[in-house]
Formats: sequence, C-alpha cells, structure tokens
Amino acid sequence: MLSKKSKWVVVLVMALVMVLVVAGCNSGKGDAGKTQESAESKQTQETKTITLNGAGASFPYPLYSKWIAEYHKVAPSVTIDYQSIGSGGGIKGITEQTVDFAGSDAPMTDEQLAKAPGQIFHIPTVMGAVVITYNLEGVKTGLKLTPGGHQ
Repeated sequence: MLSKKSKWVVVLVMALVMVLVVAGCNSGKGDAGKTQESAESKQTQETKTITLNGAGASFPYPLYSKWIAEYHKVAPSVTIDYQSIGSGGGIKGITEQTVDFAGSDAPMTDEQLAKAPGQIFHIPTVMGAVVITYNLEGVKTGLKLTPGGHQ
C-alpha cells in the first residue's frame, strides 16, 4: 500500500508523463515563425535514424500505438516498435536486454530488480479501472462485494 506522499509522487510523475506526451504530439503544429533549415541540414537529419524496441503489457498497447504514430509524424527518423506480449514478457525482455523499454501492469519486484543488469526506472504511463457490472434477474437491491473473496 502506498503512503499519501507516495501517492502524490505517482500522480505528479503521471502528470509529467502526460504533459511530455502531449507536448511531443503537438510539437509539429504551428510552424509559423520557424526559420527554414538548409537542405544540407535536412539531409543530415534524415540520414540519422533512431530505433527503439519495446515489449510488454497488452493493456497500454492501444494508447502506445497512438502515441507512436503521432510521434512518428513529428520525428520521422525515429522508429519505435512496441510488441504487446504481456507484462511477464516485458520484464523478461528488459532484464535480458532484448528491448530498450518495457511495459508492465505492475512495477517489478525487488527480486526482479536485483536480477536486472542495470538500473530500471519505473514510469507510470497508463491507468485503467476495473469495473464489475452485472445484470442479474431478481437482484434489485445491489450487489455486495467483500474484500478477500469467499468467507
């Protein structure tokens, strides 16, 4: 369980990530006032390519795909590939250094971090809610759920 201070840190980091993503997605808009680059400079930029490979959780995949597509519009020399293979696959990939970044539904455990060949930074990027819905004939007063399962 997180302390109040830890919860605020998580919220602030998530807000920072969202600001950076929005800024990255919008940076190609509003070209008025920009000076035109020389043909030589453009050619040099086009020949430099960067490739980032990632893998992991399937839950954030639709959003990551949208971010990647939008980012590619403003930075066509950057190729980002994210494979939706599950959190365990992402943790394995980052630990074995077969990917540059990974997605996971939960932070790595202390044991997993100890096995990592370098320092791992956890950056929350996506949040989702789990909601139980029901439509049971004869249940009129509401469904009561208790923590801990069957009692």
